[in-house]
Amino acid sequence: MLVFASLTLLARGDVLVGTNGERFVGTIIEDTTNRVVFESEFAGRLTFPRSKIEELRRTTPVVVTNAPPVASVVTTNALTNMPAWTPPGVGTDGSDWVQLKSGEWLRGQLKYIQHKDVEFDSDEMDEQTLKLKDVRKVYTAHRVFTQFEDLPPAYGMVVISNDLVFVNGPEPLALHRDLLMGITPGDGRPGLRNWSGNLNLALNLQSGNKRQTTLTTSAELARRTPKTTLLIDYLGNYSQVDDVKSADNQRVNLTYDIRLNQEWFVRPVQFEYYHDPLANIAYRLTAGVGAGYYIFDRTGLEWQVSAGPSYQYTKFDTVETNQDASATTPAAVLNSYFKNDITKRLTLIQSWQSIFTEKDAGKYSHHSVSTLEFEIKRHLDLDVTFIWDYLQNPQQKSDGSLPQNSDYYLTVGFGVRF
Repeated sequence: MLVFASLTLLARGDVLVGTNGERFVGTIIEDTTNRVVFESEFAGRLTFPRSKIEELRRTTPVVVTNAPPVASVVTTNALTNMPAWTPPGVGTDGSDWVQLKSGEWLRGQLKYIQHKDVEFDSDEMDEQTLKLKDVRKVYTAHRVFTQFEDLPPAYGMVVISNDLVFVNGPEPLALHRDLLMGITPGDGRPGLRNWSGNLNLALNLQSGNKRQTTLTTSAELARRTPKTTLLIDYLGNYSQVDDVKSADNQRVNLTYDIRLNQEWFVRPVQFEYYHDPLANIAYRLTAGVGAGYYIFDRTGLEWQVSAGPSYQYTKFDTVETNQDASATTPAAVLNSYFKNDITKRLTLIQSWQSIFTEKDAGKYSHHSVSTLEFEIKRHLDLDVTFIWDYLQNPQQKSDGSLPQNSDYYLTVGFGVRF
C-alpha cells in the first residue's frame, strides 16, 4: 500500500497512446463508447475515435461507463507514465519521432531545426513549431544534414538525447546540443520539406454615408537548410474611400543568408521591389549585399541586425516638365528584426529597414512593421499590425502636388501558417 501511494504521487497525468504510436499526457475529460476527449499538456483538447486509440492509461482507477471491454483501455500508475517509455515504432517505422519534456511523443516528419525552433509535422497534430528547450529527444528515420558551429555539414541519421546530438554517418559525431546550428532533411536534392510559409489577410468593408474598402495582405515563403535561409516576403495595402484610392502600395523583399557561426551571417543577396503611385513611385528597385549579427538568438527571443551597400533605381509615377522621370543612386541599407515570445500564445515581431540615398531619390526612407501575433489554433493566428512608411524627400508630381512624408496603417486580420 505504501509503494502504491508513492507511485500515485509521482504521476503526472493520464496517458493516451494512438494506434500510430503517438503518446499524449494530460487528463481524460470524457470517455464514452465511441470516443475519448483528452486534454493534453502540449496539444490542448483532442477528440479521438475509439478506433484510433491503442491504449488509454489512467493514473487512478476510474469506473468507465458504456466503454467496450477491450485491451486498449487499462488503469495504470506512474511507472507507465515515465519518460523512459519509448514507442515501439521508433527507428523501424520510417517516421521521425520527437519526445517532449512532458513525456509526450509525436510521430511524423521533421521539417527543420533552426534558430532554436523545431518544425515538426505530426500525424495527429499536423505541423507544429516547438521550442528546442521543450524537446527531450529527436529520432530521424532518414539521413539529414546537420550543421554544428565551426564544422562542415554532417550527413547521416540523427538522435538528439537530452544534451547530446549523435550523427550516424560516414564519420560519426557526438556533440553537445549547444553547438547545434541547424538540421534539415534531405537526400542531396531540393524538396518541399525545406519550405515553410504563412499568409495573412485583413479586410474592412464599410457602406452607408461613406463607402470604404481596405485590404492588407502579407505573405512569407522561406526555405531553410542548416546554414542558409532564403526568405521571400510580400506586403500589400489597398484602400478606397467613396471610389477614390487612399492607399495602393506593394512591397516584395528577397534575402538569402549564410550562417557563419552562432552570431554572424553574410547576406550575398538582398533585393526589394516597391510600388506606391500615391507616393509618386511607379516602382523602386533596391539590390545589394550585407552582413549581420545576432544580438540574441535563443528560444523565445531573437534579434538580428544587418547592414550593407546597395544600388537603387526609382521610376517616378509622374513628374513636372523638364524633370527627370527616374533616379539612380548608391544606397546604404540597415535592417533590424526582433521577435519575442511574450507568452506561449502571444508573440511580438518588429522589423525595421532604413535606406540612405542621394537627395533626388528621397535621401532617407524607412519601413517599419510591428505585429502582435496571437495563436488561436495550431495553424491560425490573429494579428494586430502597425505599419509606418516614411520618405524624407518625396518627388513632386506633374500637377505640382507633393506627397506626404509618412503613411500609417493599423490592421487586424487572420494568418495561416503552412
